[in-house]
Amino acid sequence: MKPLIDRPGSRPWLKVVPWIVVLALCVLPLIIRNDFYLDALILIFLWGAYAGAWNILAGYAGMMSLGHSAFFGIGAYTSTLLLLRFGLSPWIGMLAGGLFASTIGLILGVICFRLRSHYFALATLAFGEVGYICAVNFRSLTGGSEGLALPIRPDALLFSFAGKLPYVYIGLFLFLAVIAISYAIEHSRLGYYLTAFRENENAARALGVRTGRVRLIAMVLSSFISAVMGTFYAQYVVFIDPSSVMRIQISVQVALFAIVGGIGTTLGPAIGAMIFVPIAMLLRAEMGTSLPGLHMIIYGVILVLVLLYMPQGIGPKLKEKIPFLRSP
Repeated sequence: MKPLIDRPGSRPWLKVVPWIVVLALCVLPLIIRNDFYLDALILIFLWGAYAGAWNILAGYAGMMSLGHSAFFGIGAYTSTLLLLRFGLSPWIGMLAGGLFASTIGLILGVICFRLRSHYFALATLAFGEVGYICAVNFRSLTGGSEGLALPIRPDALLFSFAGKLPYVYIGLFLFLAVIAISYAIEHSRLGYYLTAFRENENAARALGVRTGRVRLIAMVLSSFISAVMGTFYAQYVVFIDPSSVMRIQISVQVALFAIVGGIGTTLGPAIGAMIFVPIAMLLRAEMGTSLPGLHMIIYGVILVLVLLYMPQGIGPKLKEKIPFLRSP
């Protein structure tokens, strides 16, 4: 008799499929010769990983943050300033920025986790705006609106490369690492605790879940990874200013990626980035001069359609159709 539910465990070969996908992602950059498409891959990996970091806090813990651009900017500015002022390698600056951002995230969590629902979102929005204003006005440190340019000198120790291929593989590594971290959280005790808090805080506390501690862990992880991606962005574009790394629109963008892809899921943020980043790049390339901002209209249409017909996001819908995406 055929089982009513087709479980992934009933088909052992399905366990190999994710590794085939990873292998394909590793080989794909070697096949692509066009710099435009390599740039698209890099940005998909970058924004997908950043959206995954946001998802750890907002998706699993249910704490909707609108100020995550501040952590992204902290990572970008920390590594850049350490390089320009002290000649410190951005590889070290990446870790320093992550530790600095996670410390700020810990402090912010201790203060703001007392707030609930939209009040927490508004508090993080204010935090992000304060970070942006500080970056604009502290010109002696950040360069203000004029920004900071990084030296263009190919050197692996300086996180600077002549071609795009090294950036693709670094971005791919970070992208897969965030997916692996999200998967580990989702299938760990921490993930269960975060989900319990998100669904019913009082019930979680009644069962002995230390909700404050698990939320702080999520905040620290999320802010650390966000700062790491900020460093990667700075090293790739070799120029940063407050508008490119700390504006509120960045937080809204990664939230959009995760929500459309499937908030609170392992692959949701990645799916969102794979959909939105190519759309934005192609529309800017083809219609950037005649119809600027068209990609934002397309974003809005996709968001409305997904909320109407797939309220859980595209990722959960794909799980119903594609067996190897289902958790074992």
